[in-house]
Amino acid sequence: MPKLLAIHGSPLIGMYVRANEDYAIIGVRDYKAEEAIKEELEVKVIRSTILGSELVGAMLALNSNGAIVSDLILEKELKKIEKYMDVYKVHSKMTCMGNVILINDRGAIVHPEVEESVLNVLKDELKLKVAKGTVGGIKTVGMAAVVTNSGGLLNPNASEWEVKRVEETLEIETVTGTVNFGSDMVGTGVVANSKGYVAGKDTTGFELGVIEEALGFV
Repeated sequence: MPKLLAIHGSPLIGMYVRANEDYAIIGVRDYKAEEAIKEELEVKVIRSTILGSELVGAMLALNSNGAIVSDLILEKELKKIEKYMDVYKVHSKMTCMGNVILINDRGAIVHPEVEESVLNVLKDELKLKVAKGTVGGIKTVGMAAVVTNSGGLLNPNASEWEVKRVEETLEIETVTGTVNFGSDMVGTGVVANSKGYVAGKDTTGFELGVIEEALGFV
């Protein structure tokens, strides 16, 4: 049975956690959440704020090659995360990299207004295919979808054109759906990698079935 989780009593667990294949970074001290994430995703859990914020899922974009963060990251945060992975600092008026970058190990969809300097880091340093775009008409693509190397769950309003762009750029198959009893901002309610996932506590049985199909667990 998949883990249903709340952090600070909130089902918006994707706001507090960001994961790749080996690590999950969580911005709060919550042992129950840490244990669930460690067990379900088979990762080492790192506890750290990003830019002084507990909302790590919003602040940080992450894949197996490293973390992408605003250059406003605090030095103590940077040193902690660099013990485990490469960290790529980017200069942008948008500080919430997790909100504006939808990423796996093969590609990235980014907010249409993100600067070229950020795109260049994704292309040149992380060697990714990169495209600007939206998901369900939403520019904060990292909140409108959740993707892994095995699949993706997209905002239910995603158009055929948006779905095709995500699938071609990230080289995955996707499904549209909701989390947390009808929330269309699916990136806020699921934390996942190719080995497992956890979902917000309000996610229904039907939604769990769609998540499992989308992320390749059925």
